[in-house]
Amino acid sequence: MNDFDVLVIGTGVAGTTVASGCAAQGLRVAVADRLPYGGTCRLRGCDPKKVLLAASDAVSRAESLSGRGVDGRVRVAWPELVRRKRDFTAGVTEHTEAWLSGAGVALLHGEARFVAPDAVEVNGRRISATAIVVASGAAPVHLGFAGQELVVPAHEFMDLDELPPRVVFIGGGYISFEFAALARCAGAEVSILQRGARVLKEFDAELSALLVERYRTLGVTIHLDAPALEVRHERSGMMVRTPAVDVRADLVVHGAGRAADVERLDLDAAGVAWDGRGILVDGHMRSVSNPGVYAAGDAAAAGPPLTPAAGRQANVVVKSILGRDAEYDARGFASVVFSDPPLARVGMSVEEAADDDDLEVAAFDMSGWLTTRRLGHTHAAARIVREKGSGRILGAHLLGPNAEEVVNIFALAVRHGLTASTIADTVWAYPTSGYDVSYMVG
Repeated sequence: MNDFDVLVIGTGVAGTTVASGCAAQGLRVAVADRLPYGGTCRLRGCDPKKVLLAASDAVSRAESLSGRGVDGRVRVAWPELVRRKRDFTAGVTEHTEAWLSGAGVALLHGEARFVAPDAVEVNGRRISATAIVVASGAAPVHLGFAGQELVVPAHEFMDLDELPPRVVFIGGGYISFEFAALARCAGAEVSILQRGARVLKEFDAELSALLVERYRTLGVTIHLDAPALEVRHERSGMMVRTPAVDVRADLVVHGAGRAADVERLDLDAAGVAWDGRGILVDGHMRSVSNPGVYAAGDAAAAGPPLTPAAGRQANVVVKSILGRDAEYDARGFASVVFSDPPLARVGMSVEEAADDDDLEVAAFDMSGWLTTRRLGHTHAAARIVREKGSGRILGAHLLGPNAEEVVNIFALAVRHGLTASTIADTVWAYPTSGYDVSYMVG
C-alpha cells in the first residue's frame, strides 16, 4: 500500500485547492513545500503587490489632477508602505498550515524530488502515493549573463526597508511595468531595459506601445532593443551594460519573466514529460506520460499562468483523481498588467483575427472620453475583436483607467459567447467605465 492516496507538491492556490478538496472526500493526503506555506500569490506576488500598488495608484491619481482642482503634493512613504504590506502577509503561512492540518492533510517541509514513477523523496524520506500532484509554481527565468547574481527577484524588491535612488528593471514584462510606476512614484530614478523592440508581448502591440509613451511622460526611461549583457559593481553603485547603452543603478530588479519551477523535481526519474512551459498534461491535467502524476497552476504547460486558471485546473485535478468526468476549459481568462494606467486583455488577439475575413476589429481612442479626462489621464484606447454578422465578442484589449475591471465584462462575453447587441442592450450605470462598454460594442 502507498503511504498516501494523494501527495501534493506546493502550497499555493493550486496545491491547497487539490489537498483540501481530496481530503474532504476522505482521501489520505500529504502536501510538501520547500518554501513557507501559502504560495507565491498570497506571500510573494499578487496580493502583497496590490497592497503596494495602492500607494502608487493614490499618488498617480493626485498627480494627474494636480492643477485641476487638487493642490499639494502626495508622496509614497516607502518604509511605512512596506510595513503595511508585511501586515497583510503576516500569518499567511501559519493560517495555511492550520487550515490544511485541520482538514486532515499531513504537512511536509522540504525539497521534494521524484525517485520513482509513484514516489518522491522529502528530506531523505521516501514517500509513495497513488496520485502525485505537482503544483510547484514558477520561478524567475535564468538570465544567463555575467553578474546575474546581483539582480534581485521581485519579491525582494517588495520587501526593501528603503528604496534606493536609482532602480533598473531587466525585462519589459508585467513585473517591470507594475513596479516601475511604484518606484517612480516613490521618487526613484527608474529605467526599464527590454531586449527586443516590443514590451509586454502577451498584450496588444499598439496598446503596449501607447503605455510606453505614457511611462516616458511619467519620467520612466525605457530602452528598447537593449538586452542586458552584464551587471557589475562600480565605485558609485552598479552598472548594467547593454549593446545600446550602459545604465547606472543602485538596485537591479529581475523583470524578465518567470517559468515553471519543475526542473529541480527530477521529473525524468518518474517518466514525466515536460518542457520550458512546464509539465505536459492532457485535458484532465494528467501527465501525458505518467498517468499517476498531475500538474496544475504555473507548473503545468496548460496556460495562461494566472491565479484563476490555477484554481480551475486544481478543481479539475480533484475531480479527475476522484474518477469524475472533468476537463479544463481555458476560454475567457482575463489578464491584467496593473500598470499606470492598467493594460488588460481577454480572448483572441488582433493578430489572430487579422487573417480571418469573418472577423473584424473595432478600435477606439478613448483619450478624450469623459471617464479618461475626468481623472486627468491622457492615454487610453481599446481594440475589440468580434465576428461579422453575429457580432459575437471574441476578444478585447483595453488600456486606461479602470481597464482591470472593465475587462471582466468582456471576459463574461468571450466565455459565454455573448454578442455586441446583447451587451449594448444591457442598461449600465452612467457615468461609469462600465457604461463605456456600450460605446465599444455599438
